[in-house]
Amino acid sequence: MVVGPDGTCLVVDPAVTASEVDGLAATIRARGWTPVAVWSTHAHWDHVLDGPALAHLPRWSAGVPATDRETLAAERDADPELARSGEPPAPVAAAASDFPRRSPGVLDWPGPTVQVLVHAAHARPHTALFLPDAGVLVAGDMLSDVEIPLLDLSADDPVGDYLGALALLEATSAAVVVPGHGSVGSDLPRRVAADRAYLSALVAGADVDDERCAHPWTAAAHVAHRDAVGR
Repeated sequence: MVVGPDGTCLVVDPAVTASEVDGLAATIRARGWTPVAVWSTHAHWDHVLDGPALAHLPRWSAGVPATDRETLAAERDADPELARSGEPPAPVAAAASDFPRRSPGVLDWPGPTVQVLVHAAHARPHTALFLPDAGVLVAGDMLSDVEIPLLDLSADDPVGDYLGALALLEATSAAVVVPGHGSVGSDLPRRVAADRAYLSALVAGADVDDERCAHPWTAAAHVAHRDAVGR
């Protein structure tokens, strides 16, 4: 969520379950904020969801390709973690439109300055939002303290794409990082270094000493990475 001094807000990658989206909308109302749009950082199913309180808002992205809503809903419904929650899922939103620009790479909206950073790591394309006045980086599915770098294995050079994105995000020198999964932190250099170390070990075929691989599903992702790009 990006919130301006007057309460104007941009909702980013809202939530996964219907109750989460409803709770987010209730918080927005309770605080007197005025949402103007919903931003999708990329086109994976868990970043394109919606709810009754948000459905009237425009949805913006940066060149995200249109994906069939039935396909996204099927991917959502096949997610084991969501199934285990027992919660009704949030509906898939209508396709996003390309974001309005105040100047190249800068969002045109009534809130604070937002620089849109576009890269090809994890998904093509993937965006991050940087608020230079606040020093805040909304990173999408990057820079997580609980997930290893999750590569787009359909890309020609998934590791190179990821390293390029890390350099782009590092160059912001953000004071605060807000990842889509994990905790907010003030440790951008440490997170970038951890991701680079993981990728370096992966490419070298070395043992990966990364506590983020301890989770069963991230361990499975690492095996897929190793099989695809490791030596």
